[in-house]
Amino acid sequence: MQAHPPTGTSFRQSYFERDRIEEDRFEDDRRRRRGMAFALVPLGIAMALIVHYTNIVVTIDEADWQYVLHRPNFVNILKLSIAPFIGGGIAMLAAGIIATAIAGREGRYLPLVLTVVLYTLFLPIIVGLLLPANLFFLDVTGLSVVEVSVGEALSAWIWGTPFFVLTYALTGVKQAFWAGIASVVLAAGVFRFIGPNHVDFSVRRTTAVTTAVGFVAVAVIMFGPIGIFEHLFNEFRTD
Repeated sequence: MQAHPPTGTSFRQSYFERDRIEEDRFEDDRRRRRGMAFALVPLGIAMALIVHYTNIVVTIDEADWQYVLHRPNFVNILKLSIAPFIGGGIAMLAAGIIATAIAGREGRYLPLVLTVVLYTLFLPIIVGLLLPANLFFLDVTGLSVVEVSVGEALSAWIWGTPFFVLTYALTGVKQAFWAGIASVVLAAGVFRFIGPNHVDFSVRRTTAVTTAVGFVAVAVIMFGPIGIFEHLFNEFRTD
């Protein structure tokens, strides 16, 4: 039986089918890369909160030579956590999106290393920009422990922010670097089992796990053994 030669229509259909398969493949890769970046966000927030918490205690220690290490007032810490919460999330999301866009998601080290580098750059700058706004919000709403007028608070916010951001960014690189490393190490552990390279990858399930891991990390530093926090405190001190 003689086979019929392919017609122009069959050729066009095969090209359309090939293009559809390629489009689906690239769209799935984009979805997994976005999912990877989104799943990193809770860990970025957790590490930003830990850095901020430790920095506050270091600042208290530097201001009072008689200071004895202890847990600070949690309510006051909570009031000042808006900036690192938002800033840590934005910094990690931006770092994850850019890193996966450049290095992809399947590399064993490069995407995570690039995420650390970008998070180290973004975190101190973004949090440094948001902290003065956080303080201004507390002053205006009367939640600050220091009483100042709205005019004084506004003036401090406008004129003090540029210098504060510069100082905070320059002095916060070391903390941001270690925070980035801790984030990707924890993420690598999670991604090994339910990460974006797995066939049954779910953004919601993976993000739920990274959220739980980040929550545990914050709880250990803020409420866990004082020895762990003391080690972190000593690492962050300038002297």
